[in-house]
Amino acid sequence: MTQHSYQDDRPPARPVRLPFTSSDPLAKHRAVTGINAHVRWYQRVGSLVGIAVLVVFMGALLAISAGVAFFAARILLETIVG
Repeated sequence: MTQHSYQDDRPPARPVRLPFTSSDPLAKHRAVTGINAHVRWYQRVGSLVGIAVLVVFMGALLAISAGVAFFAARILLETIVG
């Protein structure tokens, strides 16, 4: 009985690649960390617009609530006095 080695039947192994090198196909899609990390300009513009919308919305909400409180207090005072 002969022993058969399956080593000869397998396809050749792929060479080992170092991660995060130029031969890595996903290297350009990985996050950059450290001193080279930066925020893209359109992300900054989007954040600025988002904060502006939030500030305007919160200011309007505060003004509406103050107006409603003032109106309710005026009606209550008129009711108490009259």
